[in-house]
Formats: sequence, C-alpha cells, structure tokens
Amino acid sequence: MENIKDGDEIVHKGYLTLVKRNFNGKLHDIVVCKDSVILLYLDEEDHVYLARQFSPGLDHYVLTLPSETLDKPGLTPKEVAAEGLEEECGIKIDVDKIHYVGRLYSSVGHDTEATHMFAFTGIGEQVGQKLDDGEDIHVVKMSFDDLYQMVMRNEIHDAKTNYLVLYEKLRRLGEIG
Repeated sequence: MENIKDGDEIVHKGYLTLVKRNFNGKLHDIVVCKDSVILLYLDEEDHVYLARQFSPGLDHYVLTLPSETLDKPGLTPKEVAAEGLEEECGIKIDVDKIHYVGRLYSSVGHDTEATHMFAFTGIGEQVGQKLDDGEDIHVVKMSFDDLYQMVMRNEIHDAKTNYLVLYEKLRRLGEIG
C-alpha cells in the first residue's frame, strides 16, 4: 500500500513515487511504493523453484524466489503470491494451503515497501509460465539443501529469499513451530 503522508513534497510520481519527508527538521528522500509478496514453494520431492531474471536496477541477473508487487485490485496478498508462482514458474497451487510466514521491510531507511512472505509445501500443477511482454524469466529448480548451501556461501543476494530459506531451515531444525 502506498504511504504518502500529509506534508510530503512529491518530487516524482510514477510506478514508484519519490517524496521529500520532514523528520525532526531534516528532509529525507523517501521512495513510496506498493507492498509485495514472496513465496517459498517446496514440491513433494523437496525441490525449490526460483526465478532468474534481469534486474535493471542492479544491471545484472538475480536469482530469487517468485515475488510480485501488490498491484492487482481485489486479490489478497496470499492470492497474489500464488499467482506470482504461476506466472513466473508455471506452477499452480492451492491458495488455501499457503502459510503466512511474516512481513519484512528490506530497506527501512528510505523505502516504504513491506514484503509479505509465504510458504507452501506440496504438489503443484505444471501449467506453464504466464509472462508479461518483455519479461524474460528462467525457472531454476533445485533441492532445498542446495539452495540453503547457496545462501550460506553468499551466492543468493536477495534478502527476502535468504530470509525465507533460513526460516525454513530453522523450521526443519525445530526452532520454529
């Protein structure tokens, strides 16, 4: 949800909005954007599905769990997470069996985006990717243990993906109920 406050000076309004926000007499540049979702999907053989895609902001390819912006009116975050898995990885799952993990702010100093994190373990139906024009997403399937090792070797640089992988590892170790 966008978070423009009374007193914000809008510098740029587009897909993302840049505002100047006063806090204790100092102006701060704040990126106001929609919230997002991310989903850790584990199939019946303990495989994880990731999206490898080009990030224009970073100017290189990144490997992340499927994620989406909450910009689809009428859909809950859980429904958007399921739709994101289907669009990016071509896998349809039962929305009612998706588990809410929590919320994460990836850049609290200058960004309003909250990411809602979800997990699903079970059988999904292969239905094929549903990419938008111009999207180039390659599905990467690997074992959960291989992905965990990549996180531990600092080969995955997306904080949201890392959080969910570490959450799942702690759950498996009995540290999280």
